[in-house]
Amino acid sequence: MRLYPVIAVGMLAITDAFVNQALSVLAPDITESLGVSTGVLTSLLAIQLLAVGVAPFLMATLVRGRPIRALVSIVTGLTWSAATFAIAFAGDVWTLGALLLVSGLANGSQIALHSPLLADLYPPAVRGRVLALYGAAMPTGAILSPLTVSALAGWLQLDWRAVYAVLGVLSLLGCLSALRLRDPGIGRYDDVTTGRGGLSRSRTLRRVFAAFVAYGMLLVPAVTFLSVHLKERWGLGTDVRGLFSASCSALAIVVLVTLGRRLDAIFQSDARRVPTVTAWVVACSALAFAAGAVAPVLPLALAAFLVGLVLTPLILPMITMIMIAVTAPGGRSYMAGLFGVGLAVGGLIGAALLSTVEKAYGTAGAVASVALPGLVAGLIVASTARTIRTDLIPVREENLVV
Repeated sequence: MRLYPVIAVGMLAITDAFVNQALSVLAPDITESLGVSTGVLTSLLAIQLLAVGVAPFLMATLVRGRPIRALVSIVTGLTWSAATFAIAFAGDVWTLGALLLVSGLANGSQIALHSPLLADLYPPAVRGRVLALYGAAMPTGAILSPLTVSALAGWLQLDWRAVYAVLGVLSLLGCLSALRLRDPGIGRYDDVTTGRGGLSRSRTLRRVFAAFVAYGMLLVPAVTFLSVHLKERWGLGTDVRGLFSASCSALAIVVLVTLGRRLDAIFQSDARRVPTVTAWVVACSALAFAAGAVAPVLPLALAAFLVGLVLTPLILPMITMIMIAVTAPGGRSYMAGLFGVGLAVGGLIGAALLSTVEKAYGTAGAVASVALPGLVAGLIVASTARTIRTDLIPVREENLVV
C-alpha cells in the first residue's frame, strides 16, 4: 500500500489546523492590537463557521463528477495558507474578517473532498486503515498546532503578526508536499451503475446521518467544557491541561495507526460488525465523559477523560467508512458535506442543552448530561447492522482483496 497519498491528504488537514489554533491562543493580542472587543472577534469567527458550513456544498458542486478533487484540495490548501500569511498584515478588523472568510471557504475541501478522494485512491480492502491514518491527522494537528504557536509566541517572543506570518509559511510548505497528489477518477473501485447510495434510498445512510447529529450533541459540548471543568473543579492550570490534552492526542494517534488493519478485517469478514463496533466506541466515549465529570477524585476524572478523548478520534473514521460503503461514488462529496453540517447542527443543539443544564446542575452535571445523546447515537449506529448489507455499494470483484 502506497503511503504517499494518505500522508499528503493528511498533511493538508494538519495545515488547516494552524490558523484555528493560533486564533484561539492569540485572540487577546489581536483584539488589543486592532482595538476591537472580544465580541467583535467572536462574530467574525461565527461568520467563518458559517462559511465552513456552506463551503463543502460549493466544493462538491465545483467537482460535480469530475476527477479534480486532488487539484481542488491542493489549491484550497494553498489558499488558506496564503490567507493565514496575509492575516499578519491585516490593518483593521474588516480585513481580518475577509481573510477568515476566505480561510473558512477554502476549508470546505477538507470536509467534502478528502475522504471521498481517499476512497478512490485506495481499494475497499484497505479503506479502514487509510481512513484511520487520515483520522490521525486531527490529533496530530492538535499536538503540533499549540506547540508551534507556543514556541513562536512564548519561547521566541514573536508578536501575533509574526506568528501568523511564520504559520502561513509552514502551512504553505505542508501543502506543497501534496503537489504530486492525483485524482484517480470517481468510482474507481465501485460499481458506478448502481442506483443505490442516496440519502432517500439508503436506510443505513439515513440512520448513520441521524447518529452523526446526535454524536455532535456529545462531541462539541464535551470537548468545549472539558477544559473549563478541569480548571474550575480541580484547579488545573493551562500548562497541565495542555499537557493532558497533548498526551491524549498522542495516545489516540497510536490507537488509530494500529486500528486500521483490524477495522479492515472486520469489514471484510462481515460488514454488519462495523456498526456494532462503532456503536460500542461511541457509547463508551459518552460514558467516559460522563464518568469523568462526576468522578470524586482527580485521578479517576483524568482516567475517564483520557478514555473519552482517546476514543473520540476513532469514531469519525468508523462512521466515514460506513458512509462511503453505502454512498454512490458520485454522491460522496455531497454526503460528506451534509455530514459535516449535521455534526455542526448537533453541536449547536448540544451546546444549548449544556448551557441549560449547567445553570441548574453546574458544569459537571452539564457534561454528564451530554452522555445521553452519545448513547442515543450508539443505539442508532448499532441499528444499521440490520440494513448495511443490503445498502452496500457493489464493488468490482477483483478489488475485494489486496
